[in-house]
Amino acid sequence: MKTSFSNESLEMVISGIDAGIWDWDLITGQQIWSDRIYTILGYEPGEFEPGYQIFLDLLVHSEDREIVEKGIDEQLKNHIPYKVEIRLKTKKGEYRYFQCSGIAKFENGEVVRMAGSIHDIQDRRFLEEKLSESETKDQKLAEEKLRVIFQYSTDAHLLFDETGIVDCNEAAIKMLRCKDKSDLLSYHPAIFSPEFQPDGRRSDEKSKEMDRIAYETGYNQFEWIHSRIDGEEFPVEVTLNPVSIENKLVLLVVWHDITERKLAEELIVRNEAMLAESQELTHSGSWEADLLTGKNYWSAETFRIFGMEPTDTAPRTREFTKKIHPGDRDLYRTQIQKALLEKISSSFDLRIVLPEGQVKYIHAIGKAATDKSGKVIKLYGAILDIDEHKKAERELVQAKEQAELAAVAKSQFLSTMSHEIRTPMNAVIGFTHLLLQQNPRPEQMEYLNILKFSAENLLVLINDILDFSKIEAGKIEFEEVDFNIHNLVENIRLGMVHKAKEKGIQLKLMIDSDLNRAVIGDPVRMGQILTNLISNAVKFTNDGKVVISASLARQEKKHIIIDFEISDTGIGIAANKINNIFESFTQASSDTTRKFGGSGLGLTITKRLLELQGSKIEVRSEIGKGSVFYFSMRFKISSKQLIDQRKADLPEIQSLKGTKILIAEDNQINVILAKQFFKQWDVECDVAENGLLAYELVQTNDYDLVLMDLQMPEMDGYETTAKIRMLEGAKFANLPIIALTASAMLDIKDKAFDVGMNDYLSKPFNPNELYSKISYYRQSAN
Repeated sequence: MKTSFSNESLEMVISGIDAGIWDWDLITGQQIWSDRIYTILGYEPGEFEPGYQIFLDLLVHSEDREIVEKGIDEQLKNHIPYKVEIRLKTKKGEYRYFQCSGIAKFENGEVVRMAGSIHDIQDRRFLEEKLSESETKDQKLAEEKLRVIFQYSTDAHLLFDETGIVDCNEAAIKMLRCKDKSDLLSYHPAIFSPEFQPDGRRSDEKSKEMDRIAYETGYNQFEWIHSRIDGEEFPVEVTLNPVSIENKLVLLVVWHDITERKLAEELIVRNEAMLAESQELTHSGSWEADLLTGKNYWSAETFRIFGMEPTDTAPRTREFTKKIHPGDRDLYRTQIQKALLEKISSSFDLRIVLPEGQVKYIHAIGKAATDKSGKVIKLYGAILDIDEHKKAERELVQAKEQAELAAVAKSQFLSTMSHEIRTPMNAVIGFTHLLLQQNPRPEQMEYLNILKFSAENLLVLINDILDFSKIEAGKIEFEEVDFNIHNLVENIRLGMVHKAKEKGIQLKLMIDSDLNRAVIGDPVRMGQILTNLISNAVKFTNDGKVVISASLARQEKKHIIIDFEISDTGIGIAANKINNIFESFTQASSDTTRKFGGSGLGLTITKRLLELQGSKIEVRSEIGKGSVFYFSMRFKISSKQLIDQRKADLPEIQSLKGTKILIAEDNQINVILAKQFFKQWDVECDVAENGLLAYELVQTNDYDLVLMDLQMPEMDGYETTAKIRMLEGAKFANLPIIALTASAMLDIKDKAFDVGMNDYLSKPFNPNELYSKISYYRQSAN
């Protein structure tokens, strides 16, 4: 992994050490010099291009050139750290001594980068030379010059002998935070070192070894941890030089504070560790492909993603391509070419094959890096292990598909069951209507009314189950039609009066006179909500009364808000059961169903219908005293004047003589029932037992209307209607076709209209509704 610092950041790090730094990319040959390298030599930053050859030709003293070349050669071939002391030429033409040091980075046995620093040691060299000359010159003058150098150096300079510290400069006093020179000289050198050095060795033992090396070799430089007088520890670079003062051999000790450098190094190490940890945690790795050398570099996590042990050598490009799934290699090549040619980031998913044959999904991100000429020299980027994400994605898609299949199966089941139950219900209710019209005896009238009541209750239960299914599937749609609120509530009350009278309770209506007006909304769903609540109130009330209230809460410019309330003096609901009554198939107590009947869906449907229209049902109740259900609804104001719906719902029965209808129906009972009504209305009819026969009869006869059952043998109602609409001529395009089905599913209605049917009649059909539709289409045709 490679990490680069900008010149500015490195200048900040080394600003306190008065040194310049350099960075040399041996692959590209590019060098970066810090501004301090220029300024320390008297140049303006960037005054000339940095480079190894420029450094040798322009700056290095001709006598020192060989030293530089040999030092670099030793570093590259024998891995010996580069450290030389040479003379460099300043802009003024003067030569000053500098210590040039550096270290190389090797990858796979080859050097890829060198970095180091340049430190002005002119003062130190001057001191060393003067000390060396002191053997032949006046000792006093040498000592005076030594003290002058001490005084102006930014590094701590100290003189040690066998007794301790014999002299120091001002920088040493500041560095160790002593009061003054006499304070510092009063301490033994050991006081300024912790007990142990970072390598675990005792400071007193190791210091003796360092001194011995300096005396034996004439020079020793190393890193050390010192401590200030207040106990704070700090790192320094120590230089030891044996010198002679007044014919006595002492050690010249120079401490260079490297705190900032160490912090920078620690930051690099910490960042590398954090990057490695974050990659391991996020299952993401980094990579780099050197297009000049053909070598690839991977982070440790990249190796692990590919199922490999981390090593210094990443697979070469050809070997890497083999690890890509054959089905994704063209995608990979296309993306790489795009990155190379367009020099933009590339991001894509692909599959790789692990060493043991398993296939894994990864997400690859790549970008091209160019040299100064714009030539792409390397690709770099990251990969993410997204195998678990892809697995979860596949499972989610599979679950979605299974849920959709289950929903379709459920819808088909409900449609089929609706058809199968409604078909006999159509016969039961229809023939009951016919028998009631035959002037039955009083005892027969009672039985027929019980039969009609039971059949209609069963139909309510079927409708509740279907409505609940529609709500669950999100297929409830609300109409926006004009209707009169007062008429709607009054009609519902009138429908419940008979049942209330049977139980000996009162059913009262309290409604604002302001509500005898037209509004826009869904009267069917509004009626369903009120019917559920009122029928429940009547059902659970044995004594007393049920009161239906509707009042104008607020009127706006285009809307009105109406408060509805249904109160009763019935059995009441326990406080801890109030929330339960709105759950599917749930009632207030276990014996409620046994005593009062019901599916337990009415309140669930009511609650959801209100919520879907932006309202909310509330309830107050007390056991033995009764319950109050209340809610508010917002309606658009209509400008229409509507007639009393009670009158509008009851068409005046007149003869339809001259009307000819085709009944496409395979159920003989339904055919007999329809014929009985048609006989009363003077309607002529033909019967087709299947869709194929209906298709043929339509072509050979002139019908005013077709009642088309949707589920028939040979050819169903959808296909039959579609084929009729495809026949040439206006007769077939305009022929009214009414869907006749026992299914109440919303998508069934939609499909009927899609294939070209004009209207819809659900079984069991209301004779008045059937008459109204026939009469309407007869008048429209005329």
